[in-house]
Amino acid sequence: MSVLECAQTAAKKENRRTGPHIIIETNRAQKPLLHFPRHKTPLPAAGAWIDSRRRRAFDFLVALVALLGLAPILLLLAILVYLSSPGPIFFRQRRMGRYGNKFALYKFRSMHASVSSGSPITVVGDMRITRVGAFLRRYKLDELPQFWNILKGDMSLVGPRPKLPQHEALFLRVRPGITGPATLAFRQEEEVLAGVPAHKLDAFYQGVVKPSKAWIDMDYISTATFFSDLRLLWDTCTCCLGISQPRSTEEWIALYREAHADYGMPANEKLSA
Repeated sequence: MSVLECAQTAAKKENRRTGPHIIIETNRAQKPLLHFPRHKTPLPAAGAWIDSRRRRAFDFLVALVALLGLAPILLLLAILVYLSSPGPIFFRQRRMGRYGNKFALYKFRSMHASVSSGSPITVVGDMRITRVGAFLRRYKLDELPQFWNILKGDMSLVGPRPKLPQHEALFLRVRPGITGPATLAFRQEEEVLAGVPAHKLDAFYQGVVKPSKAWIDMDYISTATFFSDLRLLWDTCTCCLGISQPRSTEEWIALYREAHADYGMPANEKLSA
């Protein structure tokens, strides 16, 4: 039973004793997540491509070209962030990388610098986000400084997203990425989390969202190829530009259920999203 389901069961029992009580209610976006397996599965071996020197060279070359080619846009975004609210242009945060090594991840700052507390998980309508920050987050432009992380060797173009240490579900043997299949599947994560009460947000993330992402990432690590990375990069670019839409969470469930029944996914379970 997941943390979410345990919380709901406990809250219903409390209801009988003390009256109405707020519990987590799953909406259409959240409910499909409950169909990912919750038990731990062995981390699969990394594919030949994902940890190769050719991939590292490809990452380095693309990141270098991107930083040089996007320099005028990066400068413009930096000015907009500077003018949007007092504070630093870049947001710097410790994240978990390959082999558990921590590194400093860089983003354009999208929140008010004066906000020093609150949940690290953001949802739609979060008052900490600036107007410019909302624009950057909508089109994922706040992630562009991570090309510098790629040049340094902390990250790759494609891979599991680097998590906060307390939110890391996988001990990564590969570099985390700017984008990846879990990133695309949860592109609208802030909308998914918007219906969860603030005091239950961390429990929902830990018990439902995190293992769902980890499950998708495990499959990617074992099956990644040069061409699958190119496809994910193309899908990311077209999604950010609004040309196409990524697979929904429910579509990811159907895809992995068909391909990986041995992961413990109930084969004939009906989705009730």
